[in-house]
Amino acid sequence: MKSHLKTWLPALIIGFILGAGAFYMNSQPDTGMYVTFKNDDSVMIDSLQLNFGNANGQSDLLSLRLAPGEERLVLLNHDPGMGFNVKVRYSGGDEQEFCAKQYDDQRVTTVSLRR
Repeated sequence: MKSHLKTWLPALIIGFILGAGAFYMNSQPDTGMYVTFKNDDSVMIDSLQLNFGNANGQSDLLSLRLAPGEERLVLLNHDPGMGFNVKVRYSGGDEQEFCAKQYDDQRVTTVSLRR
């Protein structure tokens, strides 16, 4: 009995790990963008407002409070390369607006934020 257990247990563990990895890969969306927003400033970001769309619709997303040095991963239901509008409101009243990642076809990307 012990020899069978020594043979099958590693195979079962490896099978479980491979199955979990395949499930994870299949559960990831094949459209959209993973965007990490990083606060590279010394001031708190009170809010990030994102606007993006295409011929079929428009989306708005609001993310609140991003501390200095903090990063936040956001999944956008938006195709890479089309760009998206970002409005940043910093503590103290400063605001910044820009179009990010237009013509950038990366599905996983980072946007550094500083005044």
